[in-house]
Amino acid sequence: MEVVNTGKNVMDMLSDLLSDLNRDDIKLVERLPYVREYERYRDVITSILKEFHIALILVRLTFNDNSRKGYVFLIRGEDGELGKIPTSGIVEGYVVDIKGAERKKFLYNPAMFSRSEDVAARIMEFANMYRKAEERISQLQLLREAERSDAFFYEEAGD
Repeated sequence: MEVVNTGKNVMDMLSDLLSDLNRDDIKLVERLPYVREYERYRDVITSILKEFHIALILVRLTFNDNSRKGYVFLIRGEDGELGKIPTSGIVEGYVVDIKGAERKKFLYNPAMFSRSEDVAARIMEFANMYRKAEERISQLQLLREAERSDAFFYEEAGD
């Protein structure tokens, strides 16, 4: 696997994720930790971060050409009271890009945070991006199914 140092900050990686979530050829989005139907992802991440002062967020995107991207974020709190979001810490991350047999790992520079509000805002931003992407994927899948149904209809009508 080729390793590429992007020279960009991990917060730029969040922008790259947003860009990928907005692609028209996205067909699947998966994330860890697992969230049950009645839970909100942001609440699960925030709860983990409060309890342990560390959280690992994994997001895998699959595209129509079967290429995949895996986004890895590690939030580590350094200061603050347990039971609350850390008041300072570091966010690390990288992206694994898989296209056929080609695999690349893109490294991003860690980012420090010094306010718990910054972390909470980024978690909310990510959760909203993810929710919108899920909605878009559902809509795109419905459109693709409708196009296939229409194509089938027209094929039968032409016989």
